[in-house]
Amino acid sequence: MPSESASLTALERLVRHGSKDDLRRFLVLLQPPEIADLIEALKTPADRARAFQAIVGKVEQADVLAGMEESEAADVLEDMARAEAADVLEEMQTDDAADVLQAMEQAAKDEVLAEIEPEDRAEIRTLLEYPPESAGGIMQTELVRVRLRQRARSAVEEIRRTRDDVGELHEIFVVDDAGRLKGWVKERALILAEDDTPIAAITSPVPIRVAADMDQEDIASLVQDYDLSSVPVVDEEDHLLGRILIDDIVDVVVEEATEDIARAAGTAAEEIYEPGVANALRARSPWLLATFFGGILAAVIINAGDELLKDAGKLFIFIPVIMGMGGGCATQTATVTVRSLALGRIGLGGVWPVVRKEVLVGIVLAAGTGVLVWCTAAIMDHESTNVAWIAAFAIFGTICLGTLFGVLTPLFLDRVGVDPAVATHPLLTTMNDIIGSLLIIAFCFLVLM
Repeated sequence: MPSESASLTALERLVRHGSKDDLRRFLVLLQPPEIADLIEALKTPADRARAFQAIVGKVEQADVLAGMEESEAADVLEDMARAEAADVLEEMQTDDAADVLQAMEQAAKDEVLAEIEPEDRAEIRTLLEYPPESAGGIMQTELVRVRLRQRARSAVEEIRRTRDDVGELHEIFVVDDAGRLKGWVKERALILAEDDTPIAAITSPVPIRVAADMDQEDIASLVQDYDLSSVPVVDEEDHLLGRILIDDIVDVVVEEATEDIARAAGTAAEEIYEPGVANALRARSPWLLATFFGGILAAVIINAGDELLKDAGKLFIFIPVIMGMGGGCATQTATVTVRSLALGRIGLGGVWPVVRKEVLVGIVLAAGTGVLVWCTAAIMDHESTNVAWIAAFAIFGTICLGTLFGVLTPLFLDRVGVDPAVATHPLLTTMNDIIGSLLIIAFCFLVLM
């Protein structure tokens, strides 16, 4: 099988110089996810549109579209005739169709929606009303539901009737006559049941259900504790609205992890999904500026103690070590704390055990590092141990305070409603520089004066 790069080269050549039949013969050999990746890798919107329109069949086009980034898929649809775009969207699951429409320009979105069948259009419009990152925004309305008073035979008939729309089955949801969720029936239980078995007899409780307005990150955290293939979405009165499949949960986990990693680095997830100089500058500049001014303040402090530092001889050699070790320990502690908050681990046992553990770790590391610095400085300066004591005390204090702030800062930000992943590391970098500078000057004063 050709490599992805070879396939992309072949596709580019066919798009620009081959016939539509040649394109079709090439694409029919690939799976929808492969085609989606290759089309996204094409350089121009025109190339992507031509390759997509060479795919045979609306169902196949819908499968490919579902595997593309929403913004790329929206661009492809906007290049198509509105009726053709509507036909493709009708073959997609409602949640995927809503995601693609959400990324389209408003005028194009309205024109395509107008071409979609009324029943599908109503379901998609309902999903578009929910925030994109809520349960309602990522759920799909296609599912199999039966009533408690029905029998197994009728459930099988309902599956057959809706097989073309529902896609992955997983569970059959059970509702009462008012549409309120009462449980679900597993496929195995339905297969083994006699035709006249009451649905109520093979219904099992639903472990969890989520409200339509619940944030997707909270849903992902909740689902991690259960071995589920789908999660029902309900309204305030427990009416069944839709379901969220495991593949959507995985997408949420990846998306949220990407956002957290990007924020922790002082940038934004958009820089990964939509690379570009403008996006990078917009995402990184605020936090880099904050770090810059913190560094300037640290420099001012060092400059204010210039006379003391001159008397400290070779202490300048150890300033990068002191700053680096303090910042490293603070970052390690903050990373563990932020991730523990994201996974809900800290709330289980309370805050203070976490703080106590991190402070004890910091003290041990600070003491060991302080001894190493003292020995190194004493060897380098045989005439006086002043530099050794200043460096040892400064690095001890910087690591201890860095570790303390590394655990307290994300906890405080989380308590006041600020995302710790966004602000923790820039704040710590600034505080570490300032604290390290103050401690170096303070210990110079205490030892030398």
